[in-house]
Amino acid sequence: MKKIVAQFSQHFKEVIYGGIDGIVTTFAVVSGFAGAALTNDATTQLSFLIVLLFGLANLFADAASMGLGSFLSLRSEKDLYNTIRTKEAQSLAAGKEEGVAETIRLMQVKGFSEEEAKTLASLYQNNQEFWLDFLMQHGQDMPDPRGENEIFNGLATFISFMVFGAVPLLPFMLSESGDPKTAYIISLVGTFMALILLGILKWRVTGAKLLPSLLEVVLVGGTASILAYFVGVIFSV
Repeated sequence: MKKIVAQFSQHFKEVIYGGIDGIVTTFAVVSGFAGAALTNDATTQLSFLIVLLFGLANLFADAASMGLGSFLSLRSEKDLYNTIRTKEAQSLAAGKEEGVAETIRLMQVKGFSEEEAKTLASLYQNNQEFWLDFLMQHGQDMPDPRGENEIFNGLATFISFMVFGAVPLLPFMLSESGDPKTAYIISLVGTFMALILLGILKWRVTGAKLLPSLLEVVLVGGTASILAYFVGVIFSV
């Protein structure tokens, strides 16, 4: 169980963001058309076709966009990190005085005395890679992204978007009655449950308090859905 949680936590950000964005954007399509269709009899008959057409188009297009965006974002972050790290290494090779002075300053900001900071700076010089890690993390404010895999990040975002984003559409895909009101209510309940699941996943991985984790995810998704519904109502008038 611990191994599964550890593996999941590596791509936790992508799963949560991809899942929330998938639910919110897809349900926003459902809510927008439901707001229009359920207040206008002329559009009720077309609501199923419209929701499925735009919902599925949105689901696949946005999932691909989010996945590729996550992939390219991490790759760009790595390129920038490596470029700046190379410059830092060249600067230290040309003369360590500036690096030592910067390390002492950063140590003092962290609460060390001047003497302690000088001692630590002297020790850091014995390990060039660790020293560079420190300067990049605390001097450049750039965490090391090299241990992350951009392909897995992109896939995690894409899959999470597809899985959670499909939830609001399922009642319209599987409905036999053809009643848009019933399908919308089921979609609403399913979306709410999916948001709760994401909140629980967030709580389980981060170790934060359960109630704030649930409220944060549900409120974000719920607010966007309510706005989309009323936009549909306005444009149906």
